Amino acid sequence: MIMASASRPYLVEVSGVAGAGKSTLVRRICEADGNWRRAAFINARTPRHLVYIARTLPRVFPILIRNLGPRPRLSWADFKLLVYVSGWDRFFDRTPEYRGGITALDQGPVYALVRLKAQGKRVTSSAVFERWWNDMIELWADELAAVIYLDASDQVLWDRINGRAQAHTMKGEPAGVGQAFIARYRQLFEEILDRLDRPGGPSILRLDTSATSAQQLATDIQQNLADLADRHVLGGEGHR
Repeated sequence: MIMASASRPYLVEVSGVAGAGKSTLVRRICEADGNWRRAAFINARTPRHLVYIARTLPRVFPILIRNLGPRPRLSWADFKLLVYVSGWDRFFDRTPEYRGGITALDQGPVYALVRLKAQGKRVTSSAVFERWWNDMIELWADELAAVIYLDASDQVLWDRINGRAQAHTMKGEPAGVGQAFIARYRQLFEEILDRLDRPGGPSILRLDTSATSAQQLATDIQQNLADLADRHVLGGEGHR
């Protein structure tokens, strides 16, 4: 069993393009291993979370001001992504239930950074957004213990997007549109992963989900993370 340090959270993001199997994999691991928990989101309807939202405002306010210009503008869902990326580190550090064990994020900061930029909203091409984006990559390079990046062939991803019950903006679109969508997201994931892959940054595990079952992937991930935890946590180092 992996035992994370009580001094700070051990955060593992499971990330990848839509259809790669993030949510399914996180659910299987958390159900099978009591040492894993799924990360909660900061919620404006939860009174004790309001302080974390308030503390993100200095980081996101310049983006919100710039967003008041011409359309297309950031949506409410986009604003929540800004808050998650800017404030999740404090939330995890100051919430006792995240000390010990492993906290899995299946729509974590890497995913949020990619989604915000991939949508092509006008403000995301501004200098103020670029500064925030770069700062957040640096922040999460220190906070994340590992990033598990899931990918599959374009055809497998496209078939999963169109075949699953959940709604998706690309569902039913022509295949060429879907391939462009997948390529854009994959490019941005690779850009961020290249930035994170440095001494002192999170360990990065890349897995192809095209033909491997979720159960086998879960087993492979648990074995890999057990070794990482032995080095970084059981040794008393923590991740920072």
